[in-house]
Amino acid sequence: MRFIKVFLADHLFGLILFIVFFIAALWAVSSVQTTDREQSRRIAEDGIRRAVVSCYAIEGAYPESLDYLKENYGLSIDESRYTVIYNVFASNLMPDITVIEK
Repeated sequence: MRFIKVFLADHLFGLILFIVFFIAALWAVSSVQTTDREQSRRIAEDGIRRAVVSCYAIEGAYPESLDYLKENYGLSIDESRYTVIYNVFASNLMPDITVIEK
């Protein structure tokens, strides 16, 4: 028992420092993963917007659905990872596009 008390007394600062760095590393990894997921979602949404704008530039009207973009403009969405909300108001108004990670 005395050995444990002496060991802790001699190494307490190092142990506390190790715990602080370990917690900081876990927080950093979690933060990077969150940032990566958000960036991936944003890239998917930007890809849809580019396809929509390309369709408008070529055809003079915004597409009625995402399926039209998939069939005619090669749009590919990872539907196991994202849910896409695509609301069309009129053929001459930019659709409301929202990408949500599942």
